[in-house]
Amino acid sequence: MRGSNRWNWPAIKGVSLLVYVSMLVPLAVIVINSFNAARIPSFPPTEYSLKWHKEFFADDVFINSLFNRVQVGIWSAVIAGLIGTVTAMGFVRKKFPLKNMLSIAMLTPMLVPPVIIGVSSTIFFVEIGWERSVWWLIVMHALIALPYTFLIMRSRFYMFDESLEDAAMTLGADRLTTFREVTSPLVAPSIVTAMVLAFVISFGEFTATQFWVKRTTTTVPVVIYSMVRTLITPKVNVLATLVLGVTILIPIIGIIIQRFVLSRGGRA
Repeated sequence: MRGSNRWNWPAIKGVSLLVYVSMLVPLAVIVINSFNAARIPSFPPTEYSLKWHKEFFADDVFINSLFNRVQVGIWSAVIAGLIGTVTAMGFVRKKFPLKNMLSIAMLTPMLVPPVIIGVSSTIFFVEIGWERSVWWLIVMHALIALPYTFLIMRSRFYMFDESLEDAAMTLGADRLTTFREVTSPLVAPSIVTAMVLAFVISFGEFTATQFWVKRTTTTVPVVIYSMVRTLITPKVNVLATLVLGVTILIPIIGIIIQRFVLSRGGRA
């Protein structure tokens, strides 16, 4: 048995290494090609330049799509984080009829294929006369991210020590003060995690988003898909590199904020 384990672990490590390499190498190729001076990219590049970066930042289509994506991601993360927190707290703390059914309903956007969400929501909004806009994207992206924020915050509230709140109220604090001074600082790192995850989900969402955008509200994944289908330009590599950078940077910022919140809570 021990001998088989010794043989299995190197195989598992080797397969894991191949998986990571197959994921990271294409990303590295895109990043390197964003500095390729040639119009028709080749790898490895024969000459490096910032030419395509300059042209990218001079292209309104790319800049607007990036701005729309960041704007939608931030607002949807805030909305999904707040609704997920309040809803999770209610599910954990209160007893009410059909609680399990409502919990399943909360997770439905995570279970239903995005293309179904895209088509059905488009039909619904057209029927009620709501024209495509940035707020349409924000609402739907918040809906898609809501199950994830709900699950994170529900797990946090299940582990929360309610005796801390009881002690605060015993000392004379009302419920609002207790939530602000006791509950919020303790669950804040989880809220940050939930919002960061919601932002990343929103930032990379493509399947449903293609049904919701119009020319002035198009987002990064839709632009990349359209460009790859119709016209391959090196500026797509620049855009993909920026998206990759934002996707990596946001979780790092979230970790920094978490540690800052935790350190403040420890000093308090």
